[in-house]
Amino acid sequence: MLLSRASRIALAILMFVTAFAFGCGGGDDGTKPSPESPDAGGTNVAKIYRLLPGVTVYGVDHTYRTADFTDDAKEWDPVFDLISQAQTSLDVAVMRINRQSFVDALLDRSITAHIRIVTEKAYYEDPLYRPFYQQLLNPLRNNGNIEIVTDNDGSPRLMHSRFLIIDHAKVALGSYNFSVEGCERTMGDVVVINDSRIADAFENQFEQMFAEGKFGANKRDAIQHAYSVGGGSGQIEVYFGPTDEPRDILINEIEVSQYVVAGVQQFSDTQLASYIAQWLEGTAGRIEPETGVTAESRAMYLTINDIGAYGDANEDAIYDALVSGIGGGVDDTTYAAGFVINQPPTSVWANIGVHLNHKFLYADHAAVAGGNPSVVISTGNWTTQGLDLNDEAIVILRGSALSTKYHYAYWLNTAHLGADFVTRDVREDAQISLMYPFITNMEEDDARIPRDVALADMSCGLIHGKVTNFKREFTYQDSNGDLQTMQIDIQWEITGEYYFGGNITGYVNPLFDENEVTNPEGNFVIVVPAGRIEIKAVVTDSDGAPVDLFTPDTEIVDIGPGGVRRKDFSVSGVQVGEGTPGGGGGGL
Repeated sequence: MLLSRASRIALAILMFVTAFAFGCGGGDDGTKPSPESPDAGGTNVAKIYRLLPGVTVYGVDHTYRTADFTDDAKEWDPVFDLISQAQTSLDVAVMRINRQSFVDALLDRSITAHIRIVTEKAYYEDPLYRPFYQQLLNPLRNNGNIEIVTDNDGSPRLMHSRFLIIDHAKVALGSYNFSVEGCERTMGDVVVINDSRIADAFENQFEQMFAEGKFGANKRDAIQHAYSVGGGSGQIEVYFGPTDEPRDILINEIEVSQYVVAGVQQFSDTQLASYIAQWLEGTAGRIEPETGVTAESRAMYLTINDIGAYGDANEDAIYDALVSGIGGGVDDTTYAAGFVINQPPTSVWANIGVHLNHKFLYADHAAVAGGNPSVVISTGNWTTQGLDLNDEAIVILRGSALSTKYHYAYWLNTAHLGADFVTRDVREDAQISLMYPFITNMEEDDARIPRDVALADMSCGLIHGKVTNFKREFTYQDSNGDLQTMQIDIQWEITGEYYFGGNITGYVNPLFDENEVTNPEGNFVIVVPAGRIEIKAVVTDSDGAPVDLFTPDTEIVDIGPGGVRRKDFSVSGVQVGEGTPGGGGGGL
């Protein structure tokens, strides 16, 4: 008897001893967020994104997407600025504290603000972490303004929530980790919501833990969950684990969607993996053929960090079972839906020590008439512990205006977006998808594949810009003195040194929209291998053969995994050769 993919996932995970994973926990309508530059002493180059009034997102990456490797730098840490904003009160839920600068910031703020902290007992009692807590409790340093409470039981169930409540009016939460390990070697996000109603909901959760000593399943659901924001332009929903059943929240979002994108550090929960497999197979989820939502039209893009060099037996079993559905590709897959999943991080990547600490899921809700896209942002991993036991914080940003920063736009197969393609338009999930090598069950020419399959085994970045003075038709005088006209195009020849070592040779990207009607400004967007690369804009004829009458323009670019760079090109004038340029059609 052939088992379904979901059954094989359940069987695969049972082959291993069940273990809890503790690691650090960490439909677009064209609406665009607005970039701002936060004040950090004038030294930072990071951008924040105001999605709607009162709702802001920070992406944080101290390793790959720095100013040395991207125009959209993310190495700025928003936590200290948020702490400094507290005037009278600051409530902090954090699993562990072992970062001196974080301790110093809290002590400094205790001069004027009363600070309450809920933390994980297992770390509070750990000799390696205890000195940091003792500093915070020192009456000679804390101005009598810092209190600390731990959960009741310690590991394996964790107080894993991570949020700040500032002056009972503003909330900050997300996957970005405040610890030493997290701040330097993980990628994450921080969502800031300036809304007293939502702050009250988080305050209720905090009071249950801090004042009542209730954690885990002992907490109660006692809040309003949905809040209209931005004058009705979006909705924010607030939930807490385990009370509000995080697994069901994720499944409900996937259930009604055609297109799903997710990134998570740890994934070892069998129930959620089984549902995803059924959704990919077409045996679960809403099918609406009249709106074009079929099992075959679906697509899921999943990035998991803790696999391979980072994974344990349970995590690798889930990953292997999901990947087995891909089979040998389109002729061998058991999935009806398109599926893209990252390859395990290499040992070189692991030696750098960078973790994807995100826990987000974007769902387009296309299977519901008038459905609004959403993004689920959580502090909890997709483990049985994270979904059933831990204290976790979850928000759902619902509507295009709120979800757009996480939404993957189909720019990768659209050549003429360069003119207005500023870095704020590169969604976080798109940058994550560029970072990781991938495998898929889709055909090479399927527009849903995130990039050229020739780059499937490489970590990549994005180059966008303009080619100036481009004219589709070029007229020149041949060696006989006759005027000749040819149609020309641009292709990109890329060589260089790969970010993770080795040489990049022989990659040619033909993606340029030469049509002067659809692309009058000569814009381009191309995906390139990450590293120090040399890009040549080469003039070709309509068959793709280089035209030696033109000198290619060459740029050398440093670009990191997931990085975004703008580079403009101008192919220089015609060389003396078989002919000289004539009038009429113009040229470069």
